Amino acid sequence: MRRIGVATQSRLSEGVMRARFWGVLEPYLETLAAQGLAYVLLPPQPPEALERILPHLDGLLLPGGGDLDPLLYGEEPHPRLGEVSPERDGHELFLARYAASQGLPTLGVCRGLQVMNVALGGSLYQDLEAQGPNRVQHFQKSPPPALAHTVRQVGPSPLNTLFPETFRVNSYHHQGIKALGQGLKPLAAAPDGLVEAVALEGHPFFLGVQWHPELLREHWGLFGLLKQA
Repeated sequence: MRRIGVATQSRLSEGVMRARFWGVLEPYLETLAAQGLAYVLLPPQPPEALERILPHLDGLLLPGGGDLDPLLYGEEPHPRLGEVSPERDGHELFLARYAASQGLPTLGVCRGLQVMNVALGGSLYQDLEAQGPNRVQHFQKSPPPALAHTVRQVGPSPLNTLFPETFRVNSYHHQGIKALGQGLKPLAAAPDGLVEAVALEGHPFFLGVQWHPELLREHWGLFGLLKQA
């Protein structure tokens, strides 16, 4: 059974002992298990520790979450920037760069796609409504499993085996790719032109999607691609 490392996010604990804990939202773990994948949670830790752990994994998942610090791609914060976590940013950027350089199969979801892009020198729209493509509903109000808009595949990719040329996705993000990172190619786009999926050229499997497939059972096959890479 393949072992997938999953980057974690922090929450503040309740009760008397107020402290942060690092974890992962259950739908990601449920989806990995349903695809026959074992998982290992990866909270932030020194790079030398991660370099001891990562060679023993068969893949990596970069899940969704909050905004990245725009200083990472040379911009000042926009008034609509959400909460950022420098610790999480540094951790996930290290993981993405390691995976890109070492050929470790990696799937990025929503924020995870954005981490991949920034890790390779790309930039983001800090708020799509104010700065970027906004002709479709990128931050939908309807809860899962509702769908928001269509995306269209723009070339050969692993997505071809799972979806038709045009298909519908959910959408829970207010940021998105502006300039692509080095070596990344677009795989799918929204009707307003926003990049919705990318892959790293020459890599066995370094794929990011802007939607949340873990919330759509019919999209769980994306996680299964980690078994094939």
